[in-house]
Amino acid sequence: MRRLTVAGVLAFIVGGCSCDKSTGVDAGPVDAGPLVMAEKEPNDRPDSALELSGSAWVEANLGADPAKPDEDWYVLKSALPRTVELTVTSPPGADVVLEVMDETRTSLALINAEGPGKTERLPNLDVSGKAFVRVLAAKKGAGGAYTLTAIFKERQPGFELEPNDRRVDATAVPLGAALSGFVAHPNDQDWFRFELPTTGLPVEDAAGIFEADGGEVIDAGEAPVVDAGPAKEVPRLALRIEVSPIDGVGYDVQVLTEAEAVLFSAKSKDGSGLSLRNVGVRETDRVIYVVVKPSWQGTGKDAKRGFSTGTYYTLTVAQEEAGASSEFEPNDDLAHATPLTGGGYREGFLSSKGDLDCFKVETDGPSLVNVVVTGVEKIDLVLSALKVGEKGDEVVLKANDGAVKEPEMLNNVACDNVCYFRVEAAARKVDGKWVKDDENGEMSYRISPTVVADDGSQEREPNQTVETAMPVKLSAPVRGTVFPKKDVDYFLVDLSTRPVKTPLRATVTGILKVDVGLYVHRIEDDGKLTLVQTSDGAKGDKAENVRFTAEPGRYIFEVRDSKSRDANFQDFYQLTIDEASE
Repeated sequence: MRRLTVAGVLAFIVGGCSCDKSTGVDAGPVDAGPLVMAEKEPNDRPDSALELSGSAWVEANLGADPAKPDEDWYVLKSALPRTVELTVTSPPGADVVLEVMDETRTSLALINAEGPGKTERLPNLDVSGKAFVRVLAAKKGAGGAYTLTAIFKERQPGFELEPNDRRVDATAVPLGAALSGFVAHPNDQDWFRFELPTTGLPVEDAAGIFEADGGEVIDAGEAPVVDAGPAKEVPRLALRIEVSPIDGVGYDVQVLTEAEAVLFSAKSKDGSGLSLRNVGVRETDRVIYVVVKPSWQGTGKDAKRGFSTGTYYTLTVAQEEAGASSEFEPNDDLAHATPLTGGGYREGFLSSKGDLDCFKVETDGPSLVNVVVTGVEKIDLVLSALKVGEKGDEVVLKANDGAVKEPEMLNNVACDNVCYFRVEAAARKVDGKWVKDDENGEMSYRISPTVVADDGSQEREPNQTVETAMPVKLSAPVRGTVFPKKDVDYFLVDLSTRPVKTPLRATVTGILKVDVGLYVHRIEDDGKLTLVQTSDGAKGDKAENVRFTAEPGRYIFEVRDSKSRDANFQDFYQLTIDEASE
């Protein structure tokens, strides 16, 4: 009743004013605030719902009879599309539930976020014609006085409209436009619909019909079945997705197709936003959906999903400027690796924390691949070569010679038809724990492969074990690099079919910066190595030489930095193994 008193005082002041009318300005009708109303029972069914056609403050009561639980219905009506802010206080000691339904009585939102004695709120309910609201207690036998406040507002451009928890209710947003919304309760889901730019190419649907961008439908008829060869890579677009932070809320963001298949997902920690770069979507999808909802924080009984009815987030989904040269997320494993072509490049981001970016290079046959990845501010990069192993993705070679902002590279990686590479942040120790949480969503790296045919004249990496040692022939020079640091190169000479001893002479040329060492091992029957000869006394670019007479068997010629502390990615050594005259 206090509001009626305030409104009456305002009316008295306006009506009783004796100001000079010649100097006054007519300000129009005075906004007396929400209409104060009293609930009228019975209103426990849709057909007896209390009608609210404008802003209103309703004083109401929930019956506390456990044998006959009370519920109060309200119907919101508006001739013009409006946004309504709904607030419901709880009776003392009771836990109130707020439910929103459409004209067909389909439940669109069920809100019970705050707990006993606290207020429930929905800040941006869409009312386009008619919407039903139901208020009830979470437990039987709880009740008492409460107030329901409905504030009707003109729609604010750039804001979501609730409820939009389903694909059919998704808020349409143009690519590149910013839109704001609320994570209004723990079960809130905000769906947004985006149309992708068309490429002008026809898209084949499941029925074998081609629909051109202009809408013309072309019947392909019953074509004979032919072998189409290997499946082609589906053209993709790279998107940037930004979600601003809200204190106390962690995000779970998904990118879905129209069939609600997940293309990408990411989560943030409590109170953190998301900056997702190069999220790959298929051009043929034409329409995608981005879903924002709260993520679980904590574990066990302490796990919860945060929400906020007082602070909104802002979502922006835009096409990446790098276009076709972008990496495509998700590419955290080899099965989803982004394709790379020799002589080309991709631009990628390590964002969000813990991001892994995998790339795939395909060749026409046995080849050698050199890969360079440029440095990034704030991140110490690691570049790895991988293969598909029995227990998952397996690292076979790794480079982490550079520090923050410095590039990384791998030389002469053997690639027979397909090979894989991964870019990630190096682990660092924080409070006694090793973490990989460095990220940079603003500065991209560039990964560039160079592919050459493998003619046997250059080493093949990895070659640091007996199993991966590169076979070489006598009098056939082979070149290699001591890179990255602590690189070890094994070359295999097989003399096991020789009936007698073989005199050998081996020479490895020196390279700048690195004190090259040459070590010869015999492979024993149990696979272990026995050191036979050593030459590591020279310095700088001085050559190393060994001469010895080899018994029939298999031998490993090892080339490395004798101090295991330096490397040179640019200059090649050359190893030559000859049969020498005694």
